[in-house]
Amino acid sequence: MKGKDFLVGVLLGSIVGAAIGLLLAPQSGEETREVITESARDIRDKVKEGSRQILESSRDLIDQGKGRVTGMMRRGGEEQAEG
Repeated sequence: MKGKDFLVGVLLGSIVGAAIGLLLAPQSGEETREVITESARDIRDKVKEGSRQILESSRDLIDQGKGRVTGMMRRGGEEQAEG
């Protein structure tokens, strides 16, 4: 959940920051479009990075879970063999 919350925070922060920047800095239509395009690229990059981090964390958690299950199965098998 922490990764998802972080990603949502980055996304919302980027959108709010871009909106405030557009409202406070009067520019021509072309300049505004450039700013919006650049902001969209920044948001896209942040979302990609956040997604990559979440995926990496998920893989680590899955690997840890697999290791624990394997260990439990081995111990259970050893206990059956002894019993």
